Amino acid sequence: MKVRHGVLAEAARDYRYLLDRGYPQKAALNLVTSRYSLTSEERSALMRCVHRSMDAVSTASKLVSPTEVRGANIVVDGYNTLLTILTALEGGPLFLCDDCVVRDVRSSYTKGVTIKSLVRSLDALTMTLTSLQPSHVLIILDKNVSHSAEHASIIRRALLSRGISSAVELRQRADLGVLEHSAEVVSSSDYVILTRARRVFDLGGYAAARIVGAEIITCFTSSLGEENLCGGPAGI
Repeated sequence: MKVRHGVLAEAARDYRYLLDRGYPQKAALNLVTSRYSLTSEERSALMRCVHRSMDAVSTASKLVSPTEVRGANIVVDGYNTLLTILTALEGGPLFLCDDCVVRDVRSSYTKGVTIKSLVRSLDALTMTLTSLQPSHVLIILDKNVSHSAEHASIIRRALLSRGISSAVELRQRADLGVLEHSAEVVSSSDYVILTRARRVFDLGGYAAARIVGAEIITCFTSSLGEENLCGGPAGI
């Protein structure tokens, strides 16, 4: 994906303006997509990364620093976090969104979840968790994903080999499973989870930038001007 930074920044300003004034999301997105002749990937990035100002500020205010993760319990939206890391490993575009959370623009939630890709992402995830030193890690996986039981077994072994106190659960709906622990530090880029969580750490974005060394595109936060609350992905 070739990123048109200036075009996306301008589109983000217009889209946020419409959202802040109560326009329906789909109508606003269609209007801005047409106005700037956005590609499907650019449209997806805009939809995932730009929010009503009050919602973006609310999520950003919940973000905790890496030092606050140390000694805490962290609950991880498993596939969501691993796919962000996989995008970084594959050199795909990652955006720092206006709520200070890193997101990709994958067209499919489960696309690319092979054993090989899982292991690649998992190496970066376990390295990150080892450096952060949380007290306990709970990873929740969507049971409906193909081979999820095998994935869970691989993840358990990887965490155990690193000496990380952890558990892996398969749930019919991963988002609801994560939200059962909303009082803990939560890792996800899912909008619904973030609106209901109390404390958030962007584990996927942190691993992508710190461990993988991926470039994080900032056109959506630069569009905020003086209202930009994001110094970078959590702790970066």
